[in-house]
Amino acid sequence: MAEVADARIMPDLLSLAADFTWRAGPDFRVEEASPLDIACDPAVIQLLRGARLDRLAQRTLYPAQGEAFGSLLADLSPLRDMALSFVQRDGSVVNFTLTGSPTADGGYVGVGKVWSGRPFDEQHRGELVELLERAEANRNREMRLREEADVLLASLRALIQPTPLADKCADLFNLFSRLLRFEQALVVRRRTRDELLSVVATDPALTGLRWPAGDVINAALMGEALVVQDLTTLREWNDLPEAIRAKFRNALVAPLTIGNEAAMLVALHSQPGFFEPSQLALMQRLSLIATQAFEVDEQKNVLINTAKLATLGELMTVIAHEISQPLSVIAMAVKNAKLAIETMNEREGTVGTAEQVIVVSKLDRIHDQALRAGEIVSAIRTLAHPDRRTVGLRPVAVTEIMDNIRSLTEGSLRNRGIQLICNAPPYCRPLKANPVSLQQVFLNLVVNARDAIAEYAKRRGEATKGEIRIDVYDDGVSDRLVVEVQDSGGGIPPDVMNRIFDAFFTLKEVGHGSGLGLAICRTLMTDMGGSISAYNKDKGAAFRLEIPTYVEEPAG
Repeated sequence: MAEVADARIMPDLLSLAADFTWRAGPDFRVEEASPLDIACDPAVIQLLRGARLDRLAQRTLYPAQGEAFGSLLADLSPLRDMALSFVQRDGSVVNFTLTGSPTADGGYVGVGKVWSGRPFDEQHRGELVELLERAEANRNREMRLREEADVLLASLRALIQPTPLADKCADLFNLFSRLLRFEQALVVRRRTRDELLSVVATDPALTGLRWPAGDVINAALMGEALVVQDLTTLREWNDLPEAIRAKFRNALVAPLTIGNEAAMLVALHSQPGFFEPSQLALMQRLSLIATQAFEVDEQKNVLINTAKLATLGELMTVIAHEISQPLSVIAMAVKNAKLAIETMNEREGTVGTAEQVIVVSKLDRIHDQALRAGEIVSAIRTLAHPDRRTVGLRPVAVTEIMDNIRSLTEGSLRNRGIQLICNAPPYCRPLKANPVSLQQVFLNLVVNARDAIAEYAKRRGEATKGEIRIDVYDDGVSDRLVVEVQDSGGGIPPDVMNRIFDAFFTLKEVGHGSGLGLAICRTLMTDMGGSISAYNKDKGAAFRLEIPTYVEEPAG
């Protein structure tokens, strides 16, 4: 079976609900057609392989289909859900759609969808279009939700940085402008009983403006977010600053708190009705994150981490819950796929073809990674609920963990010119650990080392290169085995060495890294009865893991 992640296939094509991939050369001859699903009708693959697309266009059941298909091919235009119907020699009908993009050599590459039932006539074509539009709407919704989650997390990371209020707001505006498409935004802070003043704005000309008493202030004081479809309908319209009345007609308003004082977050647009009520939820989430960030910004440093965890506790729980559901679906789908292959082989009395063996091995890997992702979700929950006990400690071979890490990171390290060196004694005692948790710790450390090496080279204006070492020490006597993970990324600044295991602390740029990786590592190591510490060594940072060895309980 061809690799699905073919670099020549556009990522947006692969995101569609496809049954097969195809590729045609400059002469429009289909050079490759491979199923993505075991349920894909083999008649479609047989029909496509070796056929010329321009000649297929002449064989469709409906001439209009062939003409439209042929004209697109002649112009080398993108194909979008091109519906085709063919009659086989046995009288059966094959229906499928093709989606594809022209390639640099004059051919095409794309994906296809098989449809059952009667041939595509005008009525069924309308039904097909409706189904495709529905699928497209679901895909757009998924992409929008994913982008919202990215913006929310990036906003939180930006706002908890120890920077002045103006810088925090500037980062926030830049991030949520990706979703709300505002023209200007400002933070308005309460100054007197009936007055608010804009303290930060995307346009410096809007800073320092007085916001009068009225509907908007009353809503903010009541903790209500609202959409003002037309600013001219407000009773305080005539009292608004001229700079706002002259340009803007639409606003999104959400309350927030700065230093225990009432304030509000305002997004402005010149077109009445531009903002939609559906955007209120996002605006409220952003204001809640901003409120908490501004509050803890004025508190003592000893209380900051507690406040941050309180802010993200519910958010992390919701994210973990939402992720766990699709993970369960993935695991179930893998089991069903394997069962289908095994049932088919049993029915045919065979052990399966070589291709099936490869597919089963890939399904096993998907299943293992789904379980690993589930354990990562549990680790996030553990961070929010530190009293939760970790179960599943059993004998683990450290060399097996290192082999897995090498397999997972080999490609990304090689592409950056980074070498991973693993050293272990010929014989190591087994560890008493949770294998998924321990692998997560190793992986976080290697990924952090990779990023540190890349950033170090960037600061020095050099090409990225370096090495990451994983050294295992077992004296055969003590009840612990020591693992040292060392990089050549310049080391950790001494003044922040005591903070690197704090939740939300990161040395990476804003928008890169959540600041949770090392905090989760420490939690996982503690739950397994081990420890983790950091120090600088030679040309980089080193992390020392002390992990309990496994001792078999004597038979009772």
